[in-house]
Amino acid sequence: MGTMVTRYRIEDEVGRVLTNEYFFSYEVDDALQFRCEDEALEEAGAFPGTTVERFERYSTFPDFFLSEAVSVERSAA
Repeated sequence: MGTMVTRYRIEDEVGRVLTNEYFFSYEVDDALQFRCEDEALEEAGAFPGTTVERFERYSTFPDFFLSEAVSVERSAA
């Protein structure tokens, strides 16, 4: 049983998304996804002219503990 989860992605002015390899692509499936809007906004600051877009997708696992672990891991880095 799955659930809908909210995610955020960074898009440039022509609709391309930021990918995991940190380049922009029209392939939405390759988009770098953020669980937290603040993290996405912080990352988008490095790419002038971009916006943070909210979307929902289906996930087989809810975000209970994983999102906290990712935030702690990023803080430690």
